[in-house]
This record gives sequence, C-alpha cells and structure tokens, in this order.
Amino acid sequence: MGLGTEDNLADVDLEIEYCYNAKEIIKFPIDFTFENLEKNINSQFPDYYPFISNDESFLLYNTRRDENSKMAVSGQYMSNVYVSYEKDGKWLKSKSIGENINSVGGDEEIVGCSADGNTLIYNFDNNIGFGDIFIGPKEGSSFFTPIKLNQNINSREGEISASISPDGKTLYFTSNRPGGYGGMDIYRAVKLPNGEWSQAYNLGKNINTQFDEDFPTISKDGKTLYFSSKGHTSMGGYDIFKTMWSDSTNGWVNLKNVGYPINTSDDNMNLCMEDQGRYGYISALRKEGMGDLDIYRVVFNTVEPKYTLITGLISSSDNVIKKIT
Repeated sequence: MGLGTEDNLADVDLEIEYCYNAKEIIKFPIDFTFENLEKNINSQFPDYYPFISNDESFLLYNTRRDENSKMAVSGQYMSNVYVSYEKDGKWLKSKSIGENINSVGGDEEIVGCSADGNTLIYNFDNNIGFGDIFIGPKEGSSFFTPIKLNQNINSREGEISASISPDGKTLYFTSNRPGGYGGMDIYRAVKLPNGEWSQAYNLGKNINTQFDEDFPTISKDGKTLYFSSKGHTSMGGYDIFKTMWSDSTNGWVNLKNVGYPINTSDDNMNLCMEDQGRYGYISALRKEGMGDLDIYRVVFNTVEPKYTLITGLISSSDNVIKKIT
C-alpha cells in the first residue's frame, strides 16, 4: 500500500489539527440556547442560510423543498428563497418571495442582507447567472428584480456570498479569483461616486487562509465582521469566526472562533445577528431537527436582554395618583 500523495498527507494533517482544535474548544462551551423555528419555517428538506433585519421583523432563508421546484441531478430539489414575517413574537408560515427571484428550474439563494433589511444579496445558478452576485431592493413586502454586479465583483471565477455595510458604501464578498491566499477569500469593494463598485481588495492574511473563507456578515455599526472559515482554529470544515475593526491599526484584530456548540465538526456557514447581540440565526443539523438542516434562533445567554422603560401616572378609585417607572 502506498503512502499517499502530498495532498493526501496534507489532508490528514489538517484533520488531525481539527481534532486538536475541537478538543480544546469543547472544554469551554459558550452559554447558548437553541430554539428550533419549527414547522412554519423548517421542513424535512434542507432549510439554510438565514438572514434577518436587525429588528427581527422578517426572516429570509433558502430551502430545497418539493414546492415549485424541480429535482436536480444531485438528487436534491432546486433551491428557492422563502420569507417569513414576525407577528406577536411568532414567525408566520413562510412562503416563496416570488417570481422576481425564484424559478422552477434554477438555484436561487439569498446570501446576504443589509442591516435595515432593504438591500438583499443573491447568488444565482439559473438562466440569468451562474455563480454570480446580484443585489435587489426590498420595499415592504415587495421584492424587486435584482441586478448583477459589475465585473469588479463578478469575475470569471466563482463568487458565493456577500454583505453590505449599513451605509451601503462597502461590499464584503467571497471569491476564488487568482491572487488570493487559497480557495475562497473575502474581498472588499467600495461604491464610487458614479454608483459603480470599485476594484476589489483582498482583506489580507489576518482574515484569509490557504483554505476557504465564506459568508462575511458586517455588523450594524460596521465594527464587527462575522465569517466562516476552514482555517484558523476550525473544529472541522467551516466554523464561524468574528473579528473587530481597530481604528488604531486600521485593520481587523482579535479574531476568534465564536465557540462550541454553535460550531461543531460539521460545516457551520453563517451567523446572522440582531443589533443587540443577544440573538442570532443559524442553520444546523441537530437531533431535535425536522430531518435535514433547520433554521435555529440562538440566544447568547450571557448578553442581557433589552428592556423597555415605561414611565407614567396611575390613579385609583380614591383619586390617589401615583407615579410609576
């Protein structure tokens, strides 16, 4: 029996490193609570890549269910984008966002969302795009036809996911174009005065590795970047990481694995946070799920919930007026 190729041996070394990382990270589990979003959102088919507006008023995600979709050669149904709206603290039954985005015979995926939820980012593999990034506006419950971004963003290679800054002027996206550190890398482009996107710049070796990086998500204040990576201190496959912007160094610093049990030895691809940092949305394979990848709301229990302060006057039948806070 041969000893294997150089690539085989490198893969073995990587798997061993994943095991060492996992042993250390599992020693210090983070205090999370997982909430399965149940049958109004999830199905027996893959439901994945959730995105929310910062106020959690609506949820967008991808699904490969047997509704208005053909089966691909892979044996899975084509992906469509679904939406659900929040009412009285509950998610309403989700539905297709419509023919401006979804088709019967192609793969359409939501891969990014602005903080206010009004700018949506898609990746298409259909008759109008192949591995390209599109941006489309949302107004109320209307989803408008997206536009393919220019060649500074969409190259001859693959572009998978993206995130746009709250002011709409900076785009973070992933690409495997030549000149990167290896596999998919995260790039940055800015909007020019003419409305077009500038030349893209690699975020550098503090973020990108020789392995794949994907699903950048920028926070509401533009200071925290979440992304997934097969490198750094991954426990296996993709793990989710976060890093902070430093004005003093003019770069991204304090990169860390967001921790177990959000990250596991499976692929953990994207984490979408609401603006207070207590709640996030992920897709995961868990034993309480409905059959495949499900959408979960995760509660960061160490982050205090936001409270509403009510101040006013009350009166009783004996005309005693009291102030309450």
